[in-house]
Amino acid sequence: MRKFTIFITFVTGFLTAFFNSVSYAAEEPIQLTIDQVVDIAIRENRDLRAARMGIEEARGRLTQSGLFPNPSLESNFSLDSLFANEGERIFSAGISQPIPLSGRIGAQKKVAHIDIKRTFAEIADIERKLVGDVRRDFIEILAIDEQIKLQDTLINLNSGLVKAIQAGIKEGLASEKDLNAIAIALQQVRQEKEVLISQKRSKILELNRLLGKPPTFSFLPVGRLEYEALVDLTKYSIETAYAQRPDLRSAELSTELARADLGLAKALRFEDITAGVFYERDRTILDIPQGKIPNADQLIGFRLTIPLPFFDRKQGLIAEVRAREIRAEESVEAIKLEIGHEVNDALNRVNTLSALLKTYQSGILKTAEDNVRLVEGGYKQGLVGITEVIQSRQQFANLKSSYINAVRDYQIALNDLQIATGNYPSTINFNETRGDKDK
Repeated sequence: MRKFTIFITFVTGFLTAFFNSVSYAAEEPIQLTIDQVVDIAIRENRDLRAARMGIEEARGRLTQSGLFPNPSLESNFSLDSLFANEGERIFSAGISQPIPLSGRIGAQKKVAHIDIKRTFAEIADIERKLVGDVRRDFIEILAIDEQIKLQDTLINLNSGLVKAIQAGIKEGLASEKDLNAIAIALQQVRQEKEVLISQKRSKILELNRLLGKPPTFSFLPVGRLEYEALVDLTKYSIETAYAQRPDLRSAELSTELARADLGLAKALRFEDITAGVFYERDRTILDIPQGKIPNADQLIGFRLTIPLPFFDRKQGLIAEVRAREIRAEESVEAIKLEIGHEVNDALNRVNTLSALLKTYQSGILKTAEDNVRLVEGGYKQGLVGITEVIQSRQQFANLKSSYINAVRDYQIALNDLQIATGNYPSTINFNETRGDKDK
């Protein structure tokens, strides 16, 4: 009886675990819009989370830069045990404090403040690029879904035609040649669908990486590829990009940082002076005719050490920092030039693709679809052959596929324009990073 109870318990546990695993596997994937995906990426992207720790590192450097140098405790004890061994000994103790008089601490704090602002700008630029990459992958997944739907439509149409031809062959109304032609077309469409499914898997894996999710993370992209012409393009100007691009702000702060480093290098030419106080007790033995008499003296004194910058005046460091400042200024101009190219290129693509998509809206897709119906009707009446049917369907599919690709390219161009001009969701407010919030 006991063995039977153990068996029942084991079976019950096994079935419970099995059905739980089945129910978990059957759980519907989460549905995510493009904005939700961007929010997840900004919160959970591993590279971005690692980069954010740079802010704490910069704050640590700021704290360290404002600390006063530590004092030094000095002590000395000597005796003559190994020599005359007369009991003579000397003891001294003192404390000394380095005192920065060149403005070194203030210069270090200025460098650290600018470093914090630059770190914020660098993280904002990582966010900018991340948002652009996430949006682009999401748009491409939506486009692939539309292409798969198109292939499914063709598969259904061709499958129906295969069945109709097979029935016509039995009645002597169709030929094997027609059946072979449409079967080849059907197989080709199925192969194209498999290629699209493989591309979608690759894009989802890439998007999962950007989201900071494991490869097994499953979601359904929610949204449609739609064309909507931009009416107001004033906020997508180069001037707007100059004001909002974090990489430009980072380069400008690198210039400020180089100037602050130059001030620090000049302050370092004069090292800290050291002031100290000491106590000394000197016990000696006086050798006189009457004998040896111990004598003890106690002294207190002050010590001041002033380094003299005769040779090392930080000449090499100052030259290095000046060169870095010039390099930073050149980087600012290079980024401005790059921004101009990026904005103009994205604007050009948006305008060109917008004009192209308007031709589709004029009814060319509807015309191609109507043509398919006309040719299929003619085939049923025996007026056209199966080749014309396949060609009309392929013509419609190519046109529809081109339209999907055009909408995809338009949405990507619009995304690139927003990213190029700095119009994207971010967790960093540049007005705060430019102020005294971190001081």
